[in-house]
Amino acid sequence: MIDNEDTVKVYTLEREHETILPLIRKAFEDAKISMHFHSKFDTAYDGIFINQKGLGDIYVFNKDRKRAEDILNDILPDDGSDIPSR
Repeated sequence: MIDNEDTVKVYTLEREHETILPLIRKAFEDAKISMHFHSKFDTAYDGIFINQKGLGDIYVFNKDRKRAEDILNDILPDDGSDIPSR
């Protein structure tokens, strides 16, 4: 999957959630949702901007956005906020 007009960002993964990325990938795979994780780690700066920008962004095809957001709301730790719908 590449970033294009048919893909949308559904979530920015924070560093504290990096351990659940495999779980997210598996849940999307089980739901037949293609995803792309765009890492924001910059080797030139040894990842110092991850605290401000997040670990990376999760992209899915626009047609799968709602299902992906529902899956993320089920998986991510409950901090009182839902994945914002657009």
